Amino acid sequence: MNSEDKILFAKIEDKARSCTDYSMITSSDFLDMHQRSAVSSLHLQFPDVKQLFYGGFEGAERSIAVFLPEYIEATGESSLREYFIKNPDDDPIRIIEVTKDKFSARLSHRDYLGALMALGIRREMTGDIIVSERGCRIAALAKTAQFIVDNLDKAGRGSLKAKIIPLEDAVINSAVQGKPDSFTVSSLRLDSIVKNGFGISRSAACEAINAGIVFVNDVECTKADKRISENDKITMRHKGRMIVTDCSSLSKKGRVIVNILRFV
Repeated sequence: MNSEDKILFAKIEDKARSCTDYSMITSSDFLDMHQRSAVSSLHLQFPDVKQLFYGGFEGAERSIAVFLPEYIEATGESSLREYFIKNPDDDPIRIIEVTKDKFSARLSHRDYLGALMALGIRREMTGDIIVSERGCRIAALAKTAQFIVDNLDKAGRGSLKAKIIPLEDAVINSAVQGKPDSFTVSSLRLDSIVKNGFGISRSAACEAINAGIVFVNDVECTKADKRISENDKITMRHKGRMIVTDCSSLSKKGRVIVNILRFV
């Protein structure tokens, strides 16, 4: 365990302890996928506290750890989101809708992230940034959101307007459609799926897995020979993610046909 993980674990334990001591919802800052994987492996000694991960957007890659007292019945991310829709004041995340002026070119994820960094917003204060033609949507900690709305007025060469929108609107309108694709593999090993699914070489796939930048169902996986199954989500940093929708058929040459939805 490195020093950064030790600091993270100490903060997580403090949030869990506050939840049980004061019987209130507590939460961490935003975690990247490596941090989430590390926190998932942490065995907290607080039996009356539930820990769930939640990113504001459905399928978010960056998320916060939320600690719930016993009286809140949410058992997963979907039911937690429903709870926050009904109880918005309890939600530790706000969704910010950013609209750019119609005269400037489309802005990239990097443009919006750079604009946030220029305001002094640390990366752990914000989650996923969903970019569209008209602008973007940003998941941000509630304590930071109004500052962003008041001050985020430009990115790149574009002028911006920002506002906080209800969580239910973000859920309905932020869905990203996956692109269907398929390929064949000799076996359902993780390195084979990563190689074919992300269009890289076998050696590059193995290097990525060994480097800890490949995640299976949001958990870091460093085993190249891990067997992948239907409905597994595989994420690779800087490459996107895919979901295996079917892997039950064989080609005429006896290879496994893998059908996926690809998200970039």
